[in-house]
Amino acid sequence: MNERRVRFTETADRHVKDAHAWWLTNRDDQELFASEIEDALQLLALMPGLGTPYDYAPILHLRRFYLPKLTCHLYYTFDDDEVVVRALWGARREHGPQF
Repeated sequence: MNERRVRFTETADRHVKDAHAWWLTNRDDQELFASEIEDALQLLALMPGLGTPYDYAPILHLRRFYLPKLTCHLYYTFDDDEVVVRALWGARREHGPQF
């Protein structure tokens, strides 16, 4: 099984940093945020097809993966070599992220 490299767009990097800062201020389980993201990235690096297609954005083959403990989705694309995380967005929001 091919493990892909994972990288973040500037937008996704900003989303993760902002969400992490919010989490550290507002939640008791300080380590949960990082562990949930890391676990998801490890899974997606090995099996990127786990996410569901997300056809509501101008990016071809965009997928999203639900993080239940964070109630967020990771939005990403992938090829044979890498997974590109494009956004982290709250699942409870009434719309998806802007790309």
